Amino acid sequence: MIRTLSPLDWGIVLGYLTLALLAGVMVSTRAGRSVGSYFVAGRELPWWWLGTSMVATTFAADTPLVVAGLVATSGVAGNWFWWSWAISHVSMAVVFAALWRRARVITDAELVELRYGGQSARILRGFKAIFFAILINAIVLGWVIRAIVKISAPFVHWEEWLGPETLTALASMWPAALSVGGPGDTLTVLVLFGLVAVYSSLGGIRGVILTDLFQFGLALVASVLFAWFAVESVGGTAGLLEGLDLHYDAGEVLAFVPSAGAAWLPLNVFFIYLSVQWWAQFASDGSGYLAQRLFTARSDAHAEAGGLWFAVANYALRTWPWVLIGLVGMVVFAPAMEQAGPAAALVRDDPEMVYPLLMAQLLPTGLLGVLFASLLAAFMSTVDTHLNWGSSYLVNDVYRRFLRPNASERELVRVSRTAVVALALLAVAAAARIESIEQAWRFMIALGAGLGLPSMLRWLWWRVNAWTEIVGIVVATLSALILYPLFPDVRDEYLLVAIVSLSIPAALVATFLTRPVPDERLARFVRRVRPPGWWKGLPGVARKESVRWMAAAWVAGNVGVFGITFGLGHAVLGRPVAGAALVLLGVAALVLTTGALGRTRMHGRTAGER
Repeated sequence: MIRTLSPLDWGIVLGYLTLALLAGVMVSTRAGRSVGSYFVAGRELPWWWLGTSMVATTFAADTPLVVAGLVATSGVAGNWFWWSWAISHVSMAVVFAALWRRARVITDAELVELRYGGQSARILRGFKAIFFAILINAIVLGWVIRAIVKISAPFVHWEEWLGPETLTALASMWPAALSVGGPGDTLTVLVLFGLVAVYSSLGGIRGVILTDLFQFGLALVASVLFAWFAVESVGGTAGLLEGLDLHYDAGEVLAFVPSAGAAWLPLNVFFIYLSVQWWAQFASDGSGYLAQRLFTARSDAHAEAGGLWFAVANYALRTWPWVLIGLVGMVVFAPAMEQAGPAAALVRDDPEMVYPLLMAQLLPTGLLGVLFASLLAAFMSTVDTHLNWGSSYLVNDVYRRFLRPNASERELVRVSRTAVVALALLAVAAAARIESIEQAWRFMIALGAGLGLPSMLRWLWWRVNAWTEIVGIVVATLSALILYPLFPDVRDEYLLVAIVSLSIPAALVATFLTRPVPDERLARFVRRVRPPGWWKGLPGVARKESVRWMAAAWVAGNVGVFGITFGLGHAVLGRPVAGAALVLLGVAALVLTTGALGRTRMHGRTAGER
């Protein structure tokens, strides 16, 4: 039976929304002191604040829906689409986190002029600020809005509450081009976005992170409880496995790694995830909102620990509740599909609807309100991050850099708060044009493919210059805009390989055809950041001993994250011995990781830290 939200459920939801608003009000005075306080919290936060905030931001309302849809269409192994990013996030933690923190910038776009200099760097900084603040931000926020519309549809009934005449009158006041679904869906989005825009504009990054801590805890607990109820509804783990075996090839559905000839996830697609996708993304070095969290760290060690905690929590802790719910959905809706039931028809047309339909069907009063509030929390955590992050580009890298270089701190904070509201309206417009959350995910990856390798190389190799990044991102964007409409039926993974094959060679050719960065600029960058790699013998480069321990930390970190992730997977799917062994292996590897990171610091990587 499909449930609606009871007064108790709505009380829980409204209580959470009030708490989020109060958090922004509480820190508004402190956030408004300066741009540094507004966007990087004075660089004084501990590792667990910034790491948990990273997880909360990626713990978006869209992610449970996408994961459930991936499981329904590609089996458990389909999650390699996003599991592969764990490699880049471990890289961020052990290689790039301390470098970002030592750069002491407010945005990753600002790093461009620290690293390169000259007219090309100014062009790149402005271009990246617009590209990320407007284009990438709009896509991300657009798919998150789409997700909350799907989640709220079974529970929010504006037509009943306001009456059809009032709802129609309100809808007529809003531009049709900015409508997201029906009039009720649009009103839901506007109410939630209005609330988020208020508290995130008031509290800045400190308010965002403060609410993130609560949002992550609420979302994680609620998803675990939902998974437990879902599995129990089909007879526990044994019933789930029996149901999968009845309707599907259970061995193929449950495989963590696809076999040769697998129909659910082709092996060559799996290899693309492992060999290309993890680095072929604009955030391969932790750029974007992850770097913004690293800027807030009180020390290099806290930046590294926060990045590592994010990698563990993001993949090991949050994966399996969503996977279990997706598997339960395959069992619950498989028989109904044969009878063409209305719920099954929805799932057949849109596998991402498994999550909200099971919510409405299985959860009791009270818990349904907690889970709905948790998904609102996940939605708001992502939205407030992207609004603050996007406004940091517009204010720091456009307004202050090009329009008003001498603007006062008070003026910049005022403009920042205005930019948050403007970006919120832009996101609503983007959501009106996004149909599939997963497809939006994949298209965004393709857009950023040309920045993946250059973003990492700029920290490691002196020869990279601004034109490396400019040509990479331009060729990747043009390739995506041409190839996607031209080959609509080709898998996105194959299009990604084609885009990388065009953009990376073009970026490298541009590197060698243009002048290198002047030595004095390189020397300044190396002195401040103390990077590893190849830097023409400039003083300040990380010592060889430090680099060796960094490599050991990278290997151990990947073993740790994947060991715990797959150990927990074996455990929840009824294989406790294998699960316990892998979890123990993962924990031991993470202990080695933290030890190796300590050795990098002991060997002088962070000597002279500012």
